[in-house]
Amino acid sequence: MPRTGLTATELRTRAIDVTLRRIRSDGFEKVRLTDVAHELGISHVALYAHFANKEALLDAVLERWLTEVSTALAKVCASNHKPAQKLEQWFVQQYAMKRDRALNDRATYAAFETATAAKKQFVKDYLAQRTAQLVGLLEGVGVASPQHDATVLLDGMAGFFHPRLILESAETNREPELKRVLQTLLRGLGQPRSR
Repeated sequence: MPRTGLTATELRTRAIDVTLRRIRSDGFEKVRLTDVAHELGISHVALYAHFANKEALLDAVLERWLTEVSTALAKVCASNHKPAQKLEQWFVQQYAMKRDRALNDRATYAAFETATAAKKQFVKDYLAQRTAQLVGLLEGVGVASPQHDATVLLDGMAGFFHPRLILESAETNREPELKRVLQTLLRGLGQPRSR
């Protein structure tokens, strides 16, 4: 354990917490590893043992958030609702969480948009997990080709989930429109409307 009395995992968690708070108050551009380290009571060299640079620290902040999104979506997948209801809730939950972040934590969400455009590995991992969840939901609904239909749905719903588009439209709640588009796509795939 370092002098702080924290384990490496605890120190990493606290560093992410501090960084997120600083991003929210000052913007990412003003976050410095030395300031985060000072607030944690360690040297910046000790912080470098956990994060190679400022970008790695931001990636950790974003990765934590994407894990929260994935966990929330997994709960929808595991719920006792009917398969068609879970499918709609899964899309709505994802949209609501991303829109909320874009509205209330714009600097962090803008960083997510940048990380997505840069095709960072943790974003690719999140997208792969998201696709696997959707394939599982579609298998529960009983479609003939879950992998293909997942691709069709994700492509068709991209206007609601593309980070740049969410940033640009966050002030408007597009959930009713999302539900209409989703129902249209599902009908096109031969699925019954959810109730």
